[in-house]
Amino acid sequence: MSNVVMGEEAKAALLEAINLVADAVEGTLGPQARTVLVTHPERPPTVLNDGVKIVSAVQSDKPAVQAAVQLFRQAALEAQQASGDGTTTATLLARAICNAYADHPNKVRAAEEIAKLTEETVEYIERQSDEIDFDALTDDDEWEKLEQRLKFVASVAANNDEYLGELVAEIFTELGPDALVNLKVGSLDHTIWSKALGTSVPTTFVSPMFCNTNRRTVEYHDPLFLLTQTVIEEFEDLMPALEIAVENNRPLIVICQDIKGVALSNLIANHVGGVVKACAIKVPYADPLAWIEDIQALVGGKNFFDAEGHTIADVVAGSKMLGSADTIKITETETVIVAGEVGKELLPHHVLGLQKQAASANHSFNKEKLLIRVARLNSKIANIHIGGFSEAEIREKRERVDDAVNATRLAMKGGTVHGAGVTLARRTTVTERPESPRNERWEKVLLEPVRVLTKNAGSEQSLADIRKLFVQKHYYKNLHEADFYIETQDTVNVYDATLVLVNSLKAAASIARLMLLTDRIVLVGEQ
Repeated sequence: MSNVVMGEEAKAALLEAINLVADAVEGTLGPQARTVLVTHPERPPTVLNDGVKIVSAVQSDKPAVQAAVQLFRQAALEAQQASGDGTTTATLLARAICNAYADHPNKVRAAEEIAKLTEETVEYIERQSDEIDFDALTDDDEWEKLEQRLKFVASVAANNDEYLGELVAEIFTELGPDALVNLKVGSLDHTIWSKALGTSVPTTFVSPMFCNTNRRTVEYHDPLFLLTQTVIEEFEDLMPALEIAVENNRPLIVICQDIKGVALSNLIANHVGGVVKACAIKVPYADPLAWIEDIQALVGGKNFFDAEGHTIADVVAGSKMLGSADTIKITETETVIVAGEVGKELLPHHVLGLQKQAASANHSFNKEKLLIRVARLNSKIANIHIGGFSEAEIREKRERVDDAVNATRLAMKGGTVHGAGVTLARRTTVTERPESPRNERWEKVLLEPVRVLTKNAGSEQSLADIRKLFVQKHYYKNLHEADFYIETQDTVNVYDATLVLVNSLKAAASIARLMLLTDRIVLVGEQ
């Protein structure tokens, strides 16, 4: 029996897969959203509202469908990578595109049409975007309006949790658009935030194999740090520090000039095998000595450098040779370290020393470099302490807070548009698209978010009714009250971050084009 699935059978498997994935996350969209219970083989089930984690758990007992499911996971993952939010919308739009163009007679032309229409729609969304300019804010009224606008964005991203939306908006209006946000488990039954010390380092993990989240990030609480300006090539040199990490059940972060060969491969193997939680990152190439000094002031510990006659193989437990921090989060673009007790003690003295050096610097170039270091060590960081009565509640709330933070940050970067599917739906009206001929297939795609939102609110609407519904200003209110009727004016404001919507549409179109151009599935290892 062949392991190649082709023709109509392959196309059917692809459509079944995208519908299976979208059906799993569909109910998590909108103010009347529901959660999803996901089971795990070796631990208790979790209640989720996060699109990426739900999609990652979807499986099919049909090999061809399962292969396609893995492909469609990319729509959610790409949206998550680009925005940190919008994964459910991306998945639903991908399904809508696939179903709308499944019967198109020429799949190559269909893919070209999708690419063209996506580009036109993105341009339309960007024209509708209302930018946020912090520098233009001049009085208290304007700041209050901005906070309300950010609250709307954050609340929608947090599944219409107004308390969380207000909290996130308060953080960014108080600390500014460049604020770094760290999520941690709180000790109360409700969520609060506090200011923290820390910095962002422009470096990332040396290998994605170190990632420990579905977002392709490395996130640890109470990590140990091994600092060195050398290149690590021998795994035996890492053994003393790794043994200390294992004995104390703490993750180890290795910060070095470079790590390669046996040292890197064995560190990855031990991490993936569950022997030790670890990650290696490189010191930034620009001014590495300054970065090492600043990181050392943040985490403590010893900077191992061969010229001093010490190596990382000399690490001894209890000698304060390893640093520590409250938390670390490593993404594909940056590493955010939040200081623990050691950093809180060392960092102010280090910053004061840099300020004194800048004041006495003879050359403006040296003074500027020192002041840049002071600024990055004075980064505005907020700790959000996630509260709840149970671990399951805290996990679920953490995902919503993370979405709210990412959406709000992108709103400040790229502006906002009308939310709840309205911006895409308005694109289907004749007055909004004079430059393009009407396209029934694409209109179904653009109306999909409104269709799902109204369905989740308990009102199955026909396509004709949906065309009328989104222009009714009672639409927002009805979504919240799950009570649909055709009314006239309503002034409720609901906003989405422009970049979240744009990235969701681009990710959906990318995956849908791949599906349309695929008519063979080769199942390696399957019969």
